[in-house]
Amino acid sequence: MKEISYLPLECELKKHKMTKTRLKKLTKLSSTTISKIAKDEEISLNSLKRIAEVLDCDISNLVEFKTIKEGVK
Repeated sequence: MKEISYLPLECELKKHKMTKTRLKKLTKLSSTTISKIAKDEEISLNSLKRIAEVLDCDISNLVEFKTIKEGVK
């Protein structure tokens, strides 16, 4: 089974010296979406596109898929 991770997004934010609060303001994303990112929950492709545009990167630089073992989280 695969699980989404936004660790690459965290790295991009650090590279740009940007907080999630600033990201929220620039992308006009909701607090709920920012919260989902913090919890490694799924967000829309449109949200990822907006983040990628602000950070001037590809969507593939924002997410990764982790393999998790059944029954283990």
